[in-house]
Amino acid sequence: MTEPSFSVNVDPTNPGQFFACCGLLELADRLWPGAEGWFDGGEFCVACEGTLAELVKQLIAAPFTMTDSEDVTSTPFVIGKPFRDLSIDWWVNDRTGARDLKVWAGRMESCGIAIDLKFAMADPRFSTPDIFNVGMVVTNHDDASSKREPYYYDARRAPNAHSRDVGYSPNDLGLTSTAHPAVELLCLIGLQVARPANTEVKRIYDYTTWTTPLPTNLILAAATGSLELPGSRTFRFENWFRTGQKKHKAFRYAQPLSPTGVS
Repeated sequence: MTEPSFSVNVDPTNPGQFFACCGLLELADRLWPGAEGWFDGGEFCVACEGTLAELVKQLIAAPFTMTDSEDVTSTPFVIGKPFRDLSIDWWVNDRTGARDLKVWAGRMESCGIAIDLKFAMADPRFSTPDIFNVGMVVTNHDDASSKREPYYYDARRAPNAHSRDVGYSPNDLGLTSTAHPAVELLCLIGLQVARPANTEVKRIYDYTTWTTPLPTNLILAAATGSLELPGSRTFRFENWFRTGQKKHKAFRYAQPLSPTGVS
């Protein structure tokens, strides 16, 4: 049986955390080729040559380089050394099948948010198994008085995000609230290498956990349920419009499906 080098606590009903696990595995493989990952109850395990603390340290140090400086709101970017270069560009066209999973809009900056999220992860708590549960108000790394809103991939942010739920629009008023930086950033990265399966309903998606140690080149097939591995479990979630203008979205909590795909 494969022994994990490290594991992180994960809520499999939170799609942001699920895809953050995919991002974590991809980064581990780009530091230590041959890394494998799998779900084990409430944990995501990674077998590799390094530690979680090393991975987080290298992620913070790695350059995030925009590929289109004239479009800061939607520019793709490249995560560089010490990782093997990883282009984060899945929302630019539909070759990945993930374009509709873009949740940010307006003045929100694709790479700018990512940079501030990674610097927020300098807190030592992000080197522990509870990496996905470390919450804080994220600030601009160049100006601590300036707050930075995350993407809204963490399902904990979706409840009460809509004006009809709280009586006003937090987004329209420019309000900030607690974010979970590791979930937001690693989910964005994870969607580059994995994605949910489409359903018959627009903006409703399925994803599937797996319990067999898998390398990164199989996680796309595993996440979409194509591998049909023993012990796998499928979840269904909505990429929900969180503002009245129907531009900004948020991942909502998922519901587990039965083996037949009926909830």
